[in-house]
Amino acid sequence: MTILLGASVVSVLCALSTWLFVLPGLLLSGEFEPGPLFEWMVVLPTPIGLAAACVAMIAGPFALARGADRAWIPALVIFLGQLATVVLAGAILVWAWKFPTTGWELLALPASLMLGQVVAAIGVGVELVRRRRSRRQDAISP
Repeated sequence: MTILLGASVVSVLCALSTWLFVLPGLLLSGEFEPGPLFEWMVVLPTPIGLAAACVAMIAGPFALARGADRAWIPALVIFLGQLATVVLAGAILVWAWKFPTTGWELLALPASLMLGQVVAAIGVGVELVRRRRSRRQDAISP
């Protein structure tokens, strides 16, 4: 669960960076334009987040196999979010390489990270709350 959670935190933070760049433009004007921070907030976090999602997707079945009691529920949610991210990214890459296109569709690649990581972020949040409650319970118990 440690590798799954660590890689998922990295991928969720990369998606958060992309959301923080894209969302204000979408809410204010209905579109976003690349600005001076586009490379730092979208282009750089996308491959890092996708690599972390791949690591988490590989670690997911191992975390699920070792899951105890209710610890497997957040691991399953995280794994499904990572799986959705990798499948969406794979579909975009196949679309870009297999069919005669211009290459502009690769601009949709950060969207795979943004959408799949919403589910993974829910699982990460649930797991972090569960761990915090567990530590607090251990501190209270003699």
